[in-house]
Amino acid sequence: MSRGHGPQRLGEVLRDFLETSGLATQLKHLEVYGAWEDIVGPAIAARTRIAGFRRHKLYVDVASAAQLHELRAFSKDKILADLKERVPAVLIQDIVFRPAPLPRS
Repeated sequence: MSRGHGPQRLGEVLRDFLETSGLATQLKHLEVYGAWEDIVGPAIAARTRIAGFRRHKLYVDVASAAQLHELRAFSKDKILADLKERVPAVLIQDIVFRPAPLPRS
């Protein structure tokens, strides 16, 4: 962050603010939310919800035990690879699928 004397470009000021406030990371995470349905498809997206990020792990709530097993056993590696390719700015090392009731839409 440059805090020198004189005027600064607005873009530099905004970039510095986003970085220091943590909003830059949150904006990058929004890209994952946007890509989720495209990657997993509408059927899985309807029965899952991204719960959040922590320590380079993506936490995903899953509505049913059968879907949870399928995602953990058969789809996790492919989804992770697709996310890394689609959103390379976000470091995701693992996906944690967990059972949770989802709100009905």
